[in-house]
Amino acid sequence: MPNTLSDQETILLIADLEEKLLDGFKRTDLNTLDLLFADGMLFHDQYGNVLDKEMDLDAYRSGMIKITKINVSKREIRVFESIVIVSASLFIKGSYSNILLNGKYQWLRVWGKVREDWKVISASCTSITV
Repeated sequence: MPNTLSDQETILLIADLEEKLLDGFKRTDLNTLDLLFADGMLFHDQYGNVLDKEMDLDAYRSGMIKITKINVSKREIRVFESIVIVSASLFIKGSYSNILLNGKYQWLRVWGKVREDWKVISASCTSITV
């Protein structure tokens, strides 16, 4: 379905969805994550693993991923009709598969229009040092 919003309206909408997504990560809110992830989503984590939606949700469900803090230091949102790309620098504290997370990460998320809703269709995460 084509995007009927202006680019600025789309940016504001996606920024709001990004905040809901980050809050869902922190609260391990599986309903929110399920709602915002597209069924065919692919996620490349910072270790090179490729996860689909169910694998990512299972990691939160099982406690393998625990996020206690997320701060966004820089976010860019680019609109391409029915696709939106979000690049974000995040400070994340928590754990991933018993590995402590306490540092900066660069995320790239691709939001796509799925039927009438915006959903994350792809994402990747890279650990960065500054």
